[in-house]
Amino acid sequence: MTTYTFFNHAGGVGKTSATRDFGYELASRGHRVLLVDFDPQGNLTSFLGADKWKLSPESTLLAALLEDDPSAVISRLPETIEIHGLDLYPATIDLAIAEAQLLAKMGRERRLSNILSQLPRSYDYVLVDSPPSLGTLTVNALVAADALITPVATRFKAIDGLPGLTRMVSELRWVKPSLGFAAFLPTMYDQRNRHDTEVLETIREQLESLAPVLPAVRYRAADHNDASMNGQPIQIYKPGSEAARDMAQAVSTFLALKGGTQ
Repeated sequence: MTTYTFFNHAGGVGKTSATRDFGYELASRGHRVLLVDFDPQGNLTSFLGADKWKLSPESTLLAALLEDDPSAVISRLPETIEIHGLDLYPATIDLAIAEAQLLAKMGRERRLSNILSQLPRSYDYVLVDSPPSLGTLTVNALVAADALITPVATRFKAIDGLPGLTRMVSELRWVKPSLGFAAFLPTMYDQRNRHDTEVLETIREQLESLAPVLPAVRYRAADHNDASMNGQPIQIYKPGSEAARDMAQAVSTFLALKGGTQ
């Protein structure tokens, strides 16, 4: 089992959609995939079609995160939601309770890591959608990861924030020395826009020394918004679309780089 956390401290980069669609693409190729919505906003949960407003706190990882006995964690795990060929640990606003309460807990940065080491089912990949801030939940999501997949929008604002992003990850090596990037995923790309093309080249120049930069995923606001509103991966909502084809290429490239099965 390999755990990747999708992380970018900047909002508006398509991180949650990327987590959903990347996970679906892996599952469509026969891989067993668990998605963990670790953002109290619960957008990944909604983007997959689950009604977060009807879910109880017991449906989330809240109880397991706050459990004081590490050996009892498995008894506090909720059932996963099976949706679109994926397993999901959902999030609700109740997960925000953990943000404050974990501050007083021993091993607070490693709670999620401990949970994932005791999963009742085996998976090929666990993908964690992290909050965009750098609070206790985000630190947990980063420490639990074998490596990070970082969506980067092809916008000037996104590349302007890259030094801050890499500095955050460097500082977290005090907690997890092996933490690093598995890949960068350019998102929200419009090849017709000269600005996007120039920014994509800058992303490659600045980041390829840290980790591979995957093929960019093209963006059509209407398609992505409608897919999320319908609670479907883009590959289901609009198969054959540019975004669906691009995500397939990005995942193929990623698996080839990691030596995984296509």
